[in-house]
Amino acid sequence: MTELRSKRRLRALSITVAAIVGVLVWRLVDIQIVNHRQYVEQAKQHQIEHKLIPARRGHIFDRNGFPLAVTRWSYDVGVTPAHFPIEKKKAVACLAEACALTQKELRRRLTGNRSSHYVLLGRDLHLTDNQVSTLSSLAGVRLDPNHDRLYPFESLPPQLVGAIDGSGKGIAGIESGFQGVLGGLDGWVLESRISGTRRGYKPVNAPGRKALAGADLQLTIDTRVQAIVDFELAQAVDRYRAAGGIAIVADPATGDILAIAEKPDRRFSRDRRIADGFALRSINCIYEPGSTFKLITHSYLIETKKARPQDTFFGDNGTSVFDWGTIRDDHPYGWLTLKQTFVHSSNICTIKAAQGTDREDFYRYILRFGFAGRTGIDLPAESRGTVREPASWSMRSLPSIAIGHEIGVTPLQMIMSYCALANGGVLMAPRIALGARTASGDVVKRVPPVTIRRVFSEETARTMIDFCRGVVIEGTGVKAAVDGIAVAGKTGTSQKIENGIYRHDKFVTSFVGFAPAEAPRLACLVVLDEPASPFWWGSTSAAVVFGKIIEGIHLSTDMLSSENVSTVALPRERSKKTRVPSFLRLSAAEAADLAAKSGIVLDCPNLPGVVYSQTPDPGTFIGRSDRVSLLVRPERPAGETQAAVPDVAGLSLREARCMLLGRGFDCAVRGHGVVARQEPAAGKTLRPGGTVVIHCAPRPGNRAISSAAAAIGAGT
Repeated sequence: MTELRSKRRLRALSITVAAIVGVLVWRLVDIQIVNHRQYVEQAKQHQIEHKLIPARRGHIFDRNGFPLAVTRWSYDVGVTPAHFPIEKKKAVACLAEACALTQKELRRRLTGNRSSHYVLLGRDLHLTDNQVSTLSSLAGVRLDPNHDRLYPFESLPPQLVGAIDGSGKGIAGIESGFQGVLGGLDGWVLESRISGTRRGYKPVNAPGRKALAGADLQLTIDTRVQAIVDFELAQAVDRYRAAGGIAIVADPATGDILAIAEKPDRRFSRDRRIADGFALRSINCIYEPGSTFKLITHSYLIETKKARPQDTFFGDNGTSVFDWGTIRDDHPYGWLTLKQTFVHSSNICTIKAAQGTDREDFYRYILRFGFAGRTGIDLPAESRGTVREPASWSMRSLPSIAIGHEIGVTPLQMIMSYCALANGGVLMAPRIALGARTASGDVVKRVPPVTIRRVFSEETARTMIDFCRGVVIEGTGVKAAVDGIAVAGKTGTSQKIENGIYRHDKFVTSFVGFAPAEAPRLACLVVLDEPASPFWWGSTSAAVVFGKIIEGIHLSTDMLSSENVSTVALPRERSKKTRVPSFLRLSAAEAADLAAKSGIVLDCPNLPGVVYSQTPDPGTFIGRSDRVSLLVRPERPAGETQAAVPDVAGLSLREARCMLLGRGFDCAVRGHGVVARQEPAAGKTLRPGGTVVIHCAPRPGNRAISSAAAAIGAGT
């Protein structure tokens, strides 16, 4: 029995050993012969790393070259000494220069430690593209990129420029809308794993791809205008105790968005690279426009010849009962012409003028202005607004829509409709970017102005401009008036809706207008959300803010006072351009020192005094051969108490102001256009620092245009 058991055990052991050997042989055959290629590829995947080289993200500038978003790049540079070619002089020189070390110091650190352990040589080092490319190809060298996106201009809503995520991809605003332009193309190299080391890699002799940097993007935003708009809106929200506000400034001729401000600020969590999940309110906030929408109603009546400017309507002394309900005006009006109806914003007379209108035809006219559709701006998350189809309208709908209710618009849609009025009746697509160029100046993207369609005739445009001018001269918008320049526009007030019911204590007030009225160059919209009593009306709050914004732009820039307004072109080679600093309020000697440091040639009188004007404006870019002209207010000799007032009659407002300031006088402006008369008269003596009042009137050509427009819209 014992011998039989031994034989059985031996047989079982032999079978087990044979099975194990068979399995091993089969695995060897499978690995070495049957699936040899598959296992080789798997081994390579574990030994070789596909290393990504992030592309440098393009910068974002305003139209004058002021930086709005820039990327700060740095690298952590390390090396495995055992694999670095220390015998190659060029390799040592390149690595030493990148790490801010001498070649002697670098050799000492590497020869003293020729192990395969990773050695960190420097953190947050700023490297050029050539240095990155060269170091990436050296054996034993490791580059770990770090990048930080900086947004230096704080007066811009963070939702407009947007933000990037942890991988460097745009997730909101401009950063997202122009990701394809700004992002560039990532590069890559193959690296083999060095056995036995924690971070040991060396380049593989295999094809790679160099990273292609993103292009620099130039926006239509003008930081000079943006700073004014942001400041005035913030002041207004505090002054009127409003829940919030929005202001937009645009160029009617091109559709360029020059400034967008929103209050209160809502910030991105940029430090965490996380977006807070909101978009720009200027393009996705929907509100009832109130009386500012009467531009559409009245232009429709005039364009379709359903009413004439001189047609009259009875205001029922402030209260009118219709079949579908009762309408009340803020003031008890009697008989009003169509123009007076618009100027004084009578809801009763507007509804009476629109009675009998074909709802389908009026609906199609509203759509022509872009309402219920996206404007086409290159920003994500734009809202269409809300305009119900006529089939769902009630008896009250057409009268309500005629006065700006039962319709939802975005601030951007509203200002673009007034831009169409200001440019003579052509609806433009809003433009937020001018174009993009590489660092070497090559154009990669152009964004030309886009004309959508003509919405009404030039004759209708002249009539409605006259209507809007009357609003500021004698109507609800008198507080929007600006000394020295003619403005035009329309006030708006609407009650907010909660749970389907209009609130009597919460309002949205607005003003939309343009300047100069006779030849508009800027359009501006102001919307205030829930201002406190007694500022519930657009005439008492939003109109005031509009006036302050236009006045600030007029006094701080030449955008509204020069004869010819030029658009700043996208610079071909930024490296050959110099950004003009501000010389204002410097002495002539201080200005000369600043110009020498900036490499700028000045045209400046050698006088003791203070610089009060410069051309071109601060922040613009000029070529190497261009000069900057300064005007200096000279110091008065000791003991001089009186000076003769110069003759400024016939000069433009800007020329007159410059001359008076140059002679040491202050200037107060009345009216707009060219100087008609002055107080004191020319030749009279006045103490230095005294005020000269100049009374202006439109140029003869502009007066003729204004008179023609008034004749078309006459009726009072």
